[in-house]
Amino acid sequence: MKNTVIFFAAVVFTAMCALYAPAKEKPSPAAGEKLYRRYCSPCHGDRGDGRGFNAENLDPRPANHTDAEMMSRRTDRDLYDVIYGGGRSVGKSTLMPPWGRNFSRQEIESLVLYLRTLCGCRGL
Repeated sequence: MKNTVIFFAAVVFTAMCALYAPAKEKPSPAAGEKLYRRYCSPCHGDRGDGRGFNAENLDPRPANHTDAEMMSRRTDRDLYDVIYGGGRSVGKSTLMPPWGRNFSRQEIESLVLYLRTLCGCRGL
């Protein structure tokens, strides 16, 4: 009987936690822009043109996210993967840090949406 009461108490507690948990925000370009300006713009620039204040010290240079031709060859998954795992994970610059342990899935998806606004393009 005691185990049954504990079980049902745990079920009720779990249900209440789920019910009152804060809603997760859906990915959005606006949320991505905030993250981009804070974490990405030092290298990629405020406009995403690859001319951030750190860019001149980097070899290779940061990607130009306003280059629609180049960005349209990347799938959203490609962009997600490079943000998550860093440049090294996709055979690009080892100077691009992995953000997967810093950003949630929704935050990375928001960054991908914002990148699409910078290039004005869609991926493959």
